[in-house]
Amino acid sequence: MHTVTPKTDCPHINSELTHAWAQVPVDVGAPCNTCQNTSENWRYVNGHMKEHNEQTNHKLTISFSDISTWCYECDDYVINPILNQIKSSVHFAKFGTLPPDAHGIEVVGEGDNAGEGSSNS
Repeated sequence: MHTVTPKTDCPHINSELTHAWAQVPVDVGAPCNTCQNTSENWRYVNGHMKEHNEQTNHKLTISFSDISTWCYECDDYVINPILNQIKSSVHFAKFGTLPPDAHGIEVVGEGDNAGEGSSNS
Protein backbone atom coordinates (compact mmCIF):
# COMPACT_ATOMS: atom_id res chain seq x y z
CA MET A 1 0.00 0.00 0.00
CA HIS A 2 1.30 3.42 -0.96
CA THR A 3 0.48 6.27 1.40
CA VAL A 4 -0.02 9.73 -0.07
CA THR A 5 0.50 12.80 2.09
CA PRO A 6 -0.99 15.82 0.33
CA LYS A 7 0.87 19.11 0.36
CA THR A 8 -0.79 21.62 2.70
CA ASP A 9 1.15 24.72 1.65
CA CYS A 10 0.70 24.82 -2.13
CA PRO A 11 1.37 28.46 -3.09
CA HIS A 12 -0.67 28.12 -6.29
CA ILE A 13 -4.04 27.64 -4.61
CA ASN A 14 -4.42 31.33 -3.79
CA SER A 15 -3.32 32.41 -7.26
CA GLU A 16 -5.55 29.88 -9.03
CA LEU A 17 -8.78 30.12 -7.11
CA THR A 18 -11.26 32.93 -7.17
CA HIS A 19 -14.68 33.13 -5.59
CA ALA A 20 -16.16 32.86 -9.10
CA TRP A 21 -14.38 29.54 -9.75
CA ALA A 22 -16.31 27.89 -6.93
CA GLN A 23 -19.58 29.22 -8.37
CA VAL A 24 -19.33 27.35 -11.69
CA PRO A 25 -21.70 24.38 -11.81
CA VAL A 26 -19.88 21.08 -12.26
CA ASP A 27 -20.81 18.33 -14.70
CA VAL A 28 -18.98 15.19 -13.58
CA GLY A 29 -20.21 13.35 -16.68
CA ALA A 30 -18.95 15.86 -19.24
CA PRO A 31 -16.61 14.37 -21.83
CA CYS A 32 -13.03 15.49 -22.36
CA ASN A 33 -13.06 18.60 -24.56
CA THR A 34 -10.28 17.15 -26.72
CA CYS A 35 -11.12 13.46 -27.30
CA GLN A 36 -14.71 13.24 -25.98
CA ASN A 37 -13.73 10.43 -23.57
CA THR A 38 -16.53 10.19 -20.99
CA SER A 39 -14.64 8.17 -18.39
CA GLU A 40 -12.85 9.73 -15.40
CA ASN A 41 -10.43 12.02 -17.22
CA TRP A 42 -8.44 13.10 -14.17
CA ARG A 43 -4.88 14.25 -14.76
CA TYR A 44 -3.36 11.53 -16.90
CA VAL A 45 -5.92 9.99 -19.31
CA ASN A 46 -4.62 10.60 -22.85
CA GLY A 47 -2.54 13.47 -21.48
CA HIS A 48 -5.22 16.04 -22.30
CA MET A 49 -5.48 17.53 -18.82
CA LYS A 50 -1.71 18.02 -18.79
CA GLU A 51 -1.96 19.66 -22.22
CA HIS A 52 -4.70 21.92 -20.84
CA ASN A 53 -2.39 22.83 -17.95
CA GLU A 54 0.44 23.68 -20.33
CA GLN A 55 -1.76 25.73 -22.69
CA THR A 56 -3.67 27.68 -20.03
CA ASN A 57 -1.26 27.60 -17.09
CA HIS A 58 -4.11 26.23 -14.93
CA LYS A 59 -2.11 24.53 -12.22
CA LEU A 60 -4.89 22.75 -10.28
CA THR A 61 -7.15 19.87 -11.24
CA ILE A 62 -9.76 17.94 -9.27
CA SER A 63 -10.47 14.26 -9.72
CA PHE A 64 -14.15 13.49 -10.24
CA SER A 65 -13.41 9.95 -9.06
CA ASP A 66 -12.11 10.55 -5.54
CA ILE A 67 -12.40 14.37 -5.38
CA SER A 68 -8.69 14.80 -4.72
CA THR A 69 -6.83 17.88 -5.94
CA TRP A 70 -3.52 17.88 -7.85
CA CYS A 71 -1.18 20.80 -8.50
CA TYR A 72 0.89 20.42 -11.67
CA GLU A 73 3.39 23.06 -10.58
CA CYS A 74 4.02 21.39 -7.20
CA ASP A 75 3.72 17.93 -8.79
CA ASP A 76 1.75 16.81 -5.75
CA TYR A 77 -1.68 16.25 -4.27
CA VAL A 78 -2.81 19.29 -2.30
CA ILE A 79 -5.31 20.00 0.46
CA ASN A 80 -6.42 23.35 1.81
CA PRO A 81 -9.66 24.67 3.35
CA ILE A 82 -9.89 27.11 0.43
CA LEU A 83 -10.73 24.11 -1.77
CA ASN A 84 -13.74 23.07 0.31
CA GLN A 85 -16.31 25.01 -1.73
CA ILE A 86 -15.33 23.59 -5.12
CA LYS A 87 -14.79 20.09 -3.71
CA SER A 88 -18.27 20.24 -2.17
CA SER A 89 -19.66 21.26 -5.57
CA VAL A 90 -17.99 18.26 -7.19
CA HIS A 91 -19.29 15.96 -4.43
CA PHE A 92 -22.81 17.34 -4.90
CA ALA A 93 -22.64 16.90 -8.69
CA LYS A 94 -21.44 13.32 -8.28
CA PHE A 95 -23.61 12.09 -5.39
CA GLY A 96 -26.51 14.54 -5.21
CA THR A 97 -25.68 15.48 -1.62
CA LEU A 98 -23.13 17.64 0.11
CA PRO A 99 -20.25 15.86 1.85
CA PRO A 100 -20.81 15.18 5.57
CA ASP A 101 -18.25 17.83 6.56
CA ALA A 102 -19.72 20.62 4.38
CA HIS A 103 -21.06 22.79 7.18
CA GLY A 104 -22.31 26.16 5.95
CA ILE A 105 -21.39 25.55 2.31
CA GLU A 106 -23.88 26.36 -0.43
CA VAL A 107 -23.51 24.70 -3.80
CA VAL A 108 -24.35 26.34 -7.11
CA GLY A 109 -26.61 24.06 -9.07
CA GLU A 110 -28.60 22.65 -6.18
CA GLY A 111 -31.70 23.82 -8.05
CA ASP A 112 -32.37 23.62 -11.76
CA ASN A 113 -28.72 23.56 -12.90
CA ALA A 114 -27.47 20.63 -10.80
CA GLY A 115 -24.79 18.68 -12.58
CA GLU A 116 -24.52 21.05 -15.52
CA GLY A 117 -21.24 22.74 -16.26
CA SER A 118 -18.08 22.39 -18.22
CA SER A 119 -15.11 20.08 -18.26
CA ASN A 120 -11.63 21.31 -19.06
CA SER A 121 -10.01 17.92 -19.36
